[in-house]
Amino acid sequence: MIYAILGPTASQKSDLAEKISSKYNFPIINFDVFQMYKELNIGTAKPSNELLNSGRYFLYNNISLKDPYDVAYFQEDGRNLLKKFNNDNVILVGGNGLYLKALLFDYKFKDEKPMPNNFMEECSNEELYKTLLKIDHEDALKIGSNNRKRLLRALYIYETHNKNKTELNEGGKDNLLYPNTIFVGIDLDRNILYERINKRVDLMFQNGLKEEVKEIIRNYGSDSRAFQAIGYKEFLSNLDDNETKDLIKKNTRNYAKRQMTFFKHQYKNINWFKNIDLAEKFLVKEISNNG
Repeated sequence: MIYAILGPTASQKSDLAEKISSKYNFPIINFDVFQMYKELNIGTAKPSNELLNSGRYFLYNNISLKDPYDVAYFQEDGRNLLKKFNNDNVILVGGNGLYLKALLFDYKFKDEKPMPNNFMEECSNEELYKTLLKIDHEDALKIGSNNRKRLLRALYIYETHNKNKTELNEGGKDNLLYPNTIFVGIDLDRNILYERINKRVDLMFQNGLKEEVKEIIRNYGSDSRAFQAIGYKEFLSNLDDNETKDLIKKNTRNYAKRQMTFFKHQYKNINWFKNIDLAEKFLVKEISNNG
């Protein structure tokens, strides 16, 4: 069986995955893309090195910021692991709903030539966004107007295939390839979730997030993919530490709302629970019933 644990950031998904994994010795496969980068640790709330070195954790620290990587690469890596654990129980955990969809559902990525470096370079972010709104309104709203790399990628997909990304994925988005999957979602009370987010950001600063960001800039520059991630990109706004911290908290809360919207709109069969204790009881019962 595949047990997919999902929910918004800071909802204790990883804690639940570790409880089940350690109890039954199930492997854990990550579908949070930024936790895959070995250079991103504090700002991604990655599990401890002790846990990551336990032999039960997969697709953490598996790529570098200098490596090309996207959802198509992840689909291949994740499916190879599911094939490896073919007859075993597996836990999937993360907050990236698109990556989970690409892994478990019939999403197809067509081969295409690499995007030219000068593709639409004359256009501002706002112009790219307005163009994508006309071509693929749904994807444009997901990306927003500030993520230039993703906007360019979406527009290049349309130019290459004469179909937008939503149309390319439409056919397989509800066709689950792994029917032995049980989806478990954590939906904390909003006030509790926001309190957890605020405390986690405070702890990240205490643990040296600012120094981690400086190291990334020294090694990879300020145009690194790291600065697409909440918890990192805010440092490029030239704010003081308290303002940066408040902005990360605000952006993380907004991201949590978008995550829940995606999960509830894109998935039809999630078993939702208000805390990880209830979710754990449900999973223990399911594991027992499934032998």
